[in-house]
Amino acid sequence: MKLAKKSKAQSLVEYALILALVTVIAITALQFLGQRVNTAVTGVGDDVESTTENAAQTYCEGLGQGYSWSNGKCVRTGN
Repeated sequence: MKLAKKSKAQSLVEYALILALVTVIAITALQFLGQRVNTAVTGVGDDVESTTENAAQTYCEGLGQGYSWSNGKCVRTGN
């Protein structure tokens, strides 16, 4: 009976060591990839922002002479 308990304890320690190793590898990978993901998402956000502003400006200018683009807004200048 003592042999069975020792074997279970040994297996538990082995599983704990494997789990610790996998955790260290996962944390390292996430730290490395986190910077790349952050850079990519920031770049996409900047592209979306500039494209949206360009589209709004184009739309405003297409409304005609009574509208102009000023300080990031479409402003009515006359009739």
